Amino acid sequence: MITLSPTPGQPYAQPWRNAIAVGRAFDLLRQDLLDHLRQLQKDVGFHSCRFHAVFDDDMQVVLRQPDGSLAFQWRFVDQAYDALLAMGLKPFVELNPMPSALASGTQQMFWYKMNVTPPKVMAEWDQLIEAFVRHLIDRYGSAEVRTWWFEVWNEPNLGCFWSGSKEDYFALYDASARAVKRVDPLLRIGGPASSKAYWLEDLIRHCDATGTPLDFVSSHLYPQDEYVDYQDRKGSPHAPGAFFAATIAEAVRKVHALRPGLPVHWTEWNAMSCHSTASIDWCNNATNDQLHGAAFAARTCVELDGSLDTLCWWVASDIFSEGGIPRSAFSMTYGLMTIHGIPKAAYHAFAFLRRLRGGRLAVSGNPPAAAGLAATRDGAAVHAVAWNQRLLEEAAPAAWDDRLRVPVQAAGDHLVLCARVGPGAGSAYERWLAMGAPHDLPPTVEDALRAMAQPAWSCDRLAAKDGVIEVPLRLAPGEILYLEVRPVGQRAFPRSTDPASMATWNAGMGEQSR
Repeated sequence: MITLSPTPGQPYAQPWRNAIAVGRAFDLLRQDLLDHLRQLQKDVGFHSCRFHAVFDDDMQVVLRQPDGSLAFQWRFVDQAYDALLAMGLKPFVELNPMPSALASGTQQMFWYKMNVTPPKVMAEWDQLIEAFVRHLIDRYGSAEVRTWWFEVWNEPNLGCFWSGSKEDYFALYDASARAVKRVDPLLRIGGPASSKAYWLEDLIRHCDATGTPLDFVSSHLYPQDEYVDYQDRKGSPHAPGAFFAATIAEAVRKVHALRPGLPVHWTEWNAMSCHSTASIDWCNNATNDQLHGAAFAARTCVELDGSLDTLCWWVASDIFSEGGIPRSAFSMTYGLMTIHGIPKAAYHAFAFLRRLRGGRLAVSGNPPAAAGLAATRDGAAVHAVAWNQRLLEEAAPAAWDDRLRVPVQAAGDHLVLCARVGPGAGSAYERWLAMGAPHDLPPTVEDALRAMAQPAWSCDRLAAKDGVIEVPLRLAPGEILYLEVRPVGQRAFPRSTDPASMATWNAGMGEQSR
């Protein structure tokens, strides 16, 4: 039996709403990606948007003049930022990559070939950052830009993203921080945007030693990183499914031991999982397409609520060009939506969590290890999200069968509304596979997949007994559901409350033609 407390506490902090990601700045010039973001804003409502490559050559920011001096242009940057701000998304600014005009080398990453080398002349990088920030303030105003975050580079602890050393990165960070603060000391800058929680303490100690400003730290983690750090989980101190949240919580603890209260932004994560070290795959991994993503997202967002400042899902849409824009309906890409704008299962986890309005309710009971429930009360209505995460290490995952006791404030009947995400009802991927994984989608097939990408809704009317509504709770492995319990509202009014007028009308309209 799962029981909710009758008295609400504080609301959920919802750090996962603070940011959503897209792949790169140039993708924001595409109308289809902007349409996907608008739909996400309607259904979820994120606060900011992070992406790579604002200085990539395709954004045409840096020009080398014939005399060797630098010139800057901002047209495409403005177009991308204007579009985000128009839909209520503040830029979470990632300062990278290295424009070819400034680069010390030719090492590149991704299909779009962003340069990942240090600047040949650090003073020119400093010049770029200062000019960029001055332009932002000139266009958007200091009051607005002070609400943004400026993050230096992306995953410099991995050689594929940064050809320099750790010391080279610290030099880049120092130059970036000086340039940003020179324009406006109240702007916020941080890093290292590292992979797997590395370099956080190192950057703090470096900034403490040098006096370089540091307003936040940031890092990234994915579930399959456990199999990177622990070969086939040998030596892992974590129970199956526990690595992700525990690793982030421990990283935050270490940060706050050095700098109490320093904001921590987790600027990349998603459901990318594996079941062995040999099965690690960053390119052809279907776990973000599958039902699997929904329960992982719901569980993680609830377990880490209040622990850090941002949990930025990587990414919003499969309009994503790290390996070239995907071509098929489902492509093992990281988005919450397919290239056609069809929501994946994880999309609904965020839409459901957004409904947790009001104060949180304490939950007691004994759900399975990877299952759980979060609930809130907002007035007379109780909202709940439940999940039963399927662990890839489990050969025979089990359903969660239970009952939920919901304390209610009003006597009489209540409506119990339920939205469930499972295969073919909120998760279309499994049905697409059953169709034979068609590459092209005829209109009827696309319409069918869109319908199967919607949760299955049901509604029951139950009577309160001793101030409690008792609801059956059953989730198959991987499923999530949203529950809402509210008093039955006032019965619908008749069309007219004037019987005499209705009688006159009926008599007149029933008269035979003259």
